[in-house]
Amino acid sequence: MTKAVRKEIAIFSQFYDPEPCAASNRVASLARSLAGRGHYVTVVTGMPTFPKGIVDASYRGIKGCVEYDGPVRIVRRRAPLAEPGALASRLRNWVSLALVLTWTALVELRHTDTVIVSSPPITMAIPALVASWRHAATLVVDVRDVFPEMGVRLGVWSSRSLVVRALDRFVKLLYARAAIVVAVTQSARESILARGVPPQRVVLAPNGFDFSQEIKPRGRRQQRRTFEVAYAGNMGLATGLDMVLDAAKLLLDRRDVRFVLAGGGLDASRLVERIERERLTNVRFLGVLSRPESLELLAESDAAIVPLHAGLIDAIPSKMFDALAVGCPMILSARGEAVQLLRASGCGIHVEPNDARALAGGIERCLAERDALERGALAGQAFVRENFDRERIMRGLAREIGALA
Repeated sequence: MTKAVRKEIAIFSQFYDPEPCAASNRVASLARSLAGRGHYVTVVTGMPTFPKGIVDASYRGIKGCVEYDGPVRIVRRRAPLAEPGALASRLRNWVSLALVLTWTALVELRHTDTVIVSSPPITMAIPALVASWRHAATLVVDVRDVFPEMGVRLGVWSSRSLVVRALDRFVKLLYARAAIVVAVTQSARESILARGVPPQRVVLAPNGFDFSQEIKPRGRRQQRRTFEVAYAGNMGLATGLDMVLDAAKLLLDRRDVRFVLAGGGLDASRLVERIERERLTNVRFLGVLSRPESLELLAESDAAIVPLHAGLIDAIPSKMFDALAVGCPMILSARGEAVQLLRASGCGIHVEPNDARALAGGIERCLAERDALERGALAGQAFVRENFDRERIMRGLAREIGALA
């Protein structure tokens, strides 16, 4: 790339490395891919708070800072934090950070040619729109979850509520302003097209797995006396981990089945209290793990549980790609596009979502079919490397963004 076509690109995101979540991984991969093509990339974000809802210890007492992730410049600003844990508090945190970053977009951000916003939360669109207007910059919207549909499907909002109507208008404005809108699944792309966005402006760039990470070789699990099923990820509304604990309760008398939960988030403390209160001795809670530790947990487990709220038919959890990449068979409790991916990969079994008895039965089925599961897991590794190499996907998206006028 010649110097003449290098662009100043600003990415607005609620999450960025070192926060251990899918959003952070996706945004970091895109930022690095853009920088790798010679662009000057600035990520505008807050202090790391995910998943505990409090500022990471290494950033406490700092109001703002500038860091570098290789050639990527990171501008961090601190927003007032409410009490962690409650959904309302988290919403207030999102709004407060959006307002702080709006000031950054107006006053502090240097000249910018292209503005990218990664959503959710949808509040990040506010500073991105302001930056796009302030600098007369091209706008790109990366839609990881379609709003307000996601909130309605999760039961957070009524479809006729004032909040949904207001968000619907805001999203239409956002899409109309965007040069391209990026969708992570085909069904999400169809939802965006249904809002009247021209097909040539809606780009599909799915999530995937970063194969530059070290993957621990997966040994044979058949020699172990217990069958260990693991969940590693965020613990919030979309996952419905109460169903996993219900299944554990149903299997409490089976000494050959153990559950391992790792992660944090909105529901984490409540789930721990339930495990202790109901004496679920077959469940081990590990808390928040680093990215390498989470992948190692999956590599050492007999199966990974991937639960998803039944209403989220247009979502593919990134933890599916993690399980595929390390060769861990899946027990998928979901509907929609995630089920299609499972069947295409041949790595694991599907059970109906929000059904603890179905999940318990699925685990017993996996226990009885270990050899077949392991063979499917090997096929799944090849499948994800061929079709969902995140670095390759982000390089393609970076080319599209770089080509925008």
